[in-house]
Amino acid sequence: MTVKAEKIAALPGKPFTHGRSAELYDLGDGKVLKLYFPEFPESDVDLEYNNTRVAFALGCTPMECYAKAECEGRFGVILKKVAGISMTKMPEKNPLILFKAGRLIAEQHVMVQSRHSDDLPDLREKAAANLDTPQFSFLDGARREKLRAYILALPAGNSILHYDFHTENILMDGKECIVIDWMTAVKGVPEAEVAMMDFLHHHAELFPGSSKAQLAFYTAVRTFIYNSFLKNYIKLTGMSPDAPKPWYVVALVMRRAWDIASEKEYLEGEIVRLVDEMK
Repeated sequence: MTVKAEKIAALPGKPFTHGRSAELYDLGDGKVLKLYFPEFPESDVDLEYNNTRVAFALGCTPMECYAKAECEGRFGVILKKVAGISMTKMPEKNPLILFKAGRLIAEQHVMVQSRHSDDLPDLREKAAANLDTPQFSFLDGARREKLRAYILALPAGNSILHYDFHTENILMDGKECIVIDWMTAVKGVPEAEVAMMDFLHHHAELFPGSSKAQLAFYTAVRTFIYNSFLKNYIKLTGMSPDAPKPWYVVALVMRRAWDIASEKEYLEGEIVRLVDEMK
């Protein structure tokens, strides 16, 4: 469903920050405009609008989404301005946060997954639909259908899953954590989120333009955070360490659909290997 957009006549000054897909502008009055780059599909902006409103209504985030917006041919969303900096940048102010990050992220996972809704896309259906996009031309027909059948046979669920739950998407204001960027949110079972966490903290692209020394440091930090997260998550939920494994190929399918060039070789190779191992 296409959401009607509010028209904004001109950009409100310069963006105060930007990411891979969007820029953020301060609108004043406690609001920010998250404006996506021109090549970004309007349908994905509609998805973020809906997902963020669902997450806010269920108490998963205090970041309210007020409206969809259009400015100079670009689409975006108008959000509540929240205080805080990303958990990624917190060690610059408080290095000790590294020793708490895994526990804090685990607690946020448990909080979000305790909420349930049928108003988000089903993870299995979305992953299966991705197989028909150009990013999956590397799969022959037999492998594609084998993988589709495997995905759709996995257990259904309606827990809220953020599905891009890394430190850059968690803001910290004092002791409070705020989960942001809900475009990737889906409904499913909690184990599927943990499978994506495995990929994000071991194989996802790090910050483009970083030096080799910086990349080595970031790799070590995210591995440390993941190990702490998993230990704390298992303690909080009682989940078996092996429970996320059937969902790992789903995480890879979802990530390949993002079409990140640096991840392409790993993702395609692993997807083919995992499909060939399926009985």
